[in-house]
Amino acid sequence: MHPLIVRQVIFPLHERIKGKATYAWLKKLESTQWLAPQRLQEMQLEALKSHLEYAYRQVPYYRELFDRCAVQPARIKSLADFSHIPFLSKETIRTRFADLKARAHVRGIQKISTGGSTGNPVTVLVDSARTAFTDAARMRAQRWLRADFGEREIVLWGSPIEVTKQDRVRQIRDWLINSRLLSAFDLSENALARYADYLHRFRPQKLYGYASALTLLAGYLKKTGQPAGPGWPRAVFTTAEPLFDFQRELIEEAFQCPVAVEYGARDAGLIAHECQHGKLHLNAEGILVEIVGDEGSHRDGRGEIVVTNLQSYAMPLIRYRTGDVGTLEPSACPCGRGLPVLGKVEGRQTDFLVATDGRLLHALAIIYVLREIPSVREFQVFQESLNQLVVRLVPEPEFSEADRAAIIRKAKSLLGEQVEVTLQKMTQIDRLPSGKFRYVISQVADAYLARMVPGSRANSVTAGSQ
Repeated sequence: MHPLIVRQVIFPLHERIKGKATYAWLKKLESTQWLAPQRLQEMQLEALKSHLEYAYRQVPYYRELFDRCAVQPARIKSLADFSHIPFLSKETIRTRFADLKARAHVRGIQKISTGGSTGNPVTVLVDSARTAFTDAARMRAQRWLRADFGEREIVLWGSPIEVTKQDRVRQIRDWLINSRLLSAFDLSENALARYADYLHRFRPQKLYGYASALTLLAGYLKKTGQPAGPGWPRAVFTTAEPLFDFQRELIEEAFQCPVAVEYGARDAGLIAHECQHGKLHLNAEGILVEIVGDEGSHRDGRGEIVVTNLQSYAMPLIRYRTGDVGTLEPSACPCGRGLPVLGKVEGRQTDFLVATDGRLLHALAIIYVLREIPSVREFQVFQESLNQLVVRLVPEPEFSEADRAAIIRKAKSLLGEQVEVTLQKMTQIDRLPSGKFRYVISQVADAYLARMVPGSRANSVTAGSQ
């Protein structure tokens, strides 16, 4: 289908039938991104006040919470006032689900669940207003890298094993909008060969998918001497997982185009997108982000990412703790957009490791050790306790006892000599049910980093104040 027909006829009709204001939002976002930061902050504060008033009127949980804490939405005059509202946790959503549902009639409500990457999935309600904003923000961001909606696209994503009637309807829709789905649930050598063949036949203008899955596909293209291009794709967009520098380099080399990160969460919403200058811009028109930590963490700006989704009406999420760790960047971006910049997203709290002496290590500390061993095809590190580390790996045939000893030695040098390191050889490492992949999972880091958010008394740095 010609991209212009998709952009001007098929998708607008699709969104109108679903009652979504996607194109109205897109038109607005194309304009507001160029506003001065101060003007964006004012708009954000007005949207926040309106959303708090809605939550107070329509949501039993928030009426009870605001009354108990003596927080009246009408009296919120600044983001400092807003910070007196207690955080919303995943556990609260699970235990107070019914009370968090809005009593107002909201169109297009659907239940969505997180992938449970931390072992505790959560379910929230999403409505048409929220999904319209999400789709428009994504369309705007992809235009930043000359990859407009309606251009040929390959999506490397989790797909159902058994195709239902609804899935078939979605396949027809994807075909009409020039999008093709390849399953991230099968990343075997045979599957990657099929994907590479289809890639060269379809010649997409953009790719979108899990960072780890796109990395594997890029590695296969490089190994087999099948780089993309010339002239396609224009951009690769990674999402759902942290994108490490070594992954970015490999993807850029194989696809010969820029790579941009999309940062969000199924529960919290679509939070930020990377522009052509490599800056991660917050979707401030509909998302309010705070970086919350103890006094020590504010010396470098690091803290937990706390989100308020201003376009979530079926189930308002106010000061929602994501469990991700990041920073905010005060300086402006060379692209000229007034949207705040998320300086760095370091991953979930369980993407860190804790050494026996109390040092906090980013996942990359162990990832770089393992990826430099050629005889290790794939790996996953699981920190069971402060003194126990399990390394699951898919070895190449040439994997040796010397490689095993090197992994154990280097892991101990990072975490402490008293750590017991167990290696488990596997034929494959399963993805999560969502299709995501975790290089590092720690059952220690979550409790360790919880001290960064000591409660509602914690100081906060708010995206809108940058």
